[in-house]
Amino acid sequence: MTKVTLLTNIPAPYREKMHELVSEYLGGAYTVVYCAEKESDRKWKVKYGNYDKLVLSKISSNAVHNNPEVIKYLNKLNPDVVVIMGFYPTMLYAYLWSLFRAKKLIVFTDGTLQSESHLSLIHKIVRRIVFLKTSAFVGPSEASAALYESYGINKNKFYRTYLSVNNKLFINGSSIDKKFDLMFSGQFIDRKMPLFFVEIARLVKKQFGKCDVLILGNGILEKDILTLLDKYNIDYSFPGFINQEELPKYYAQSKLFLFPTVNDPWGVVVNEAMASGMPVITCSNAGVANDLVINDLNGYVLPLSEMVWVDKIVEIFNDDTTYKRLSVNAISHVQKYSFDNAAKGIVDAVNSVL
Repeated sequence: MTKVTLLTNIPAPYREKMHELVSEYLGGAYTVVYCAEKESDRKWKVKYGNYDKLVLSKISSNAVHNNPEVIKYLNKLNPDVVVIMGFYPTMLYAYLWSLFRAKKLIVFTDGTLQSESHLSLIHKIVRRIVFLKTSAFVGPSEASAALYESYGINKNKFYRTYLSVNNKLFINGSSIDKKFDLMFSGQFIDRKMPLFFVEIARLVKKQFGKCDVLILGNGILEKDILTLLDKYNIDYSFPGFINQEELPKYYAQSKLFLFPTVNDPWGVVVNEAMASGMPVITCSNAGVANDLVINDLNGYVLPLSEMVWVDKIVEIFNDDTTYKRLSVNAISHVQKYSFDNAAKGIVDAVNSVL
């Protein structure tokens, strides 16, 4: 039986079911090796799926993992196929192991041309070297495929593994009355642009007459966000960081989801919003743009201009027919972003290299 080992940073709640299904499809000959159980800036509480796993360290102070002992575990597991999710030192040790042991290598990255535009020449050279010995390439989006193509990778070697959430859990609240006009969910850091969200709320209230908002998350900008909301006299609810299993009841309470970002390879919060029946407004910096979020189908992809966003939001709120169309399409479109399609992308890549 062909043995597969996948190396990744830390457990993520939205990938547990995917790993479970991959293991099932591969007859149990699948092991996930985590560089750490947690990273210091993540507060996820993960309920592990039913698959074989190893954790190399308890907690990491950052996302640049360096675990030389991974070689020892690879020697013990002796996989036929190694899948690396990234290019941190731990992943590069695994790449070298696969090279010297003549094992098949698959690269799995969430990156996009936008998210990797800041990389140094050294980072790009490392990728080119690794890609020379890579048999198949995996990613969650068409933007990931475009990134690989920029390195000269044939698109026939690309396998898509959809980033997914449990759509059924979120759809249950899609028809209830909405308490909040706008919703934000994510880390309170500059890259996620929560202060842009607050300014949008202020201007929507000025034009529309009211704007009640729901904000989920945590981070260093928390005090700034709450201070501005109070200053602008915006009605808001801030329950803080919410665990995965509790999220659906919060998403169900909101009408429209905003996802501004300086740079985001995807945006799983958008899956959650759409599965709840919320149209989404985002920008081209997000991996979900023109992939999960289709302009005027289930939301809008707009330039990061406050008044452009405000005008579109007010237009939606004043047209119930448009809102209902966007909402129905959001639920419909997100269905193909499923755990099963996520797992099949990895399994198809494995089968292709054999």
